[in-house]
Amino acid sequence: MIKCIDGTSLYKSLKLDRISTHAYLFYSDDSLLNNEVALSFAETLLCNTHTGHDNCDSCKQVESLSHPDYSLLNQDSIKVEDINKIMAKLDTKPIVSDKKVFVILNFENVNEISQNKLLKSFEEPNSSNIFILTSAHTDKILGTIMSRLTKIFVPRMSSEDKSIIAKDLLNNNIDISKYMKLDKLTDMVNFATNENYIATLNSIRSILTALNSTSDIPRLVSNLNLIDKNLFLKILQELFLDSLLDETNWKFDADLVNIVKEKFSNKVVLKCLPIIEDSYKKLISNVNFTYILDNLLFNILKEKFYANK
Repeated sequence: MIKCIDGTSLYKSLKLDRISTHAYLFYSDDSLLNNEVALSFAETLLCNTHTGHDNCDSCKQVESLSHPDYSLLNQDSIKVEDINKIMAKLDTKPIVSDKKVFVILNFENVNEISQNKLLKSFEEPNSSNIFILTSAHTDKILGTIMSRLTKIFVPRMSSEDKSIIAKDLLNNNIDISKYMKLDKLTDMVNFATNENYIATLNSIRSILTALNSTSDIPRLVSNLNLIDKNLFLKILQELFLDSLLDETNWKFDADLVNIVKEKFSNKVVLKCLPIIEDSYKKLISNVNFTYILDNLLFNILKEKFYANK
């Protein structure tokens, strides 16, 4: 397994040793990225010291799929008999670890019958069991299961981020080549598990979806409740930049980027980038954020209006 994600950071950020969370879903539109994060997290959970280090016997067993408390399903089509094998282990005690970890990659491949068979395991969890799921198509997961998962969005990383981790790896005499092929960054896990980050993404999604005319602005501004206003402007700027890039370089999920692409032409996006930058400068100068956001949305619509004339 390629350890490009710091499972220790995720373990600590989720405070797993202090909370009763029993089921996680790592999701984005990049299944390979979701799976790498999930596998690294699973290894860290079962590690003797929760650091996922190479010399740990438990980590070696996980990597070789010989750990007695580790179950992994990674198939294009997951059948009922595969789920039955997992369910047969649910009521048994861990053999060498504190927990038993069940990983099901690409959970959208589990059919509805099998999902329903697992439902009770999520509704009435055994305290010694931890499920780790991944999905690039969460719409194919039953709502009753989704509501019982701790959902962690996995964002893509930019080439600049990859350069940062490359330097860190180089400074530690670690082979860079295998890492640079991946769209990951150690710190991204902490960033992705930050509830404020997810809330900010959702706020931006709501605003861009509903922003059609200047009459929408007062309602959108008054309904917005942000903890980190800097983060709001930073993500908005990066999102607009994503809309100008090839899809393989997008940092955010396709649905969010496509909202920008459908609403605004590249010409409008280019006009809006300095407007967002100016809004950020006003914010650090302690200008009232309500005023900043009101003007920002107005100017975005103005650029769209002039571009359509």
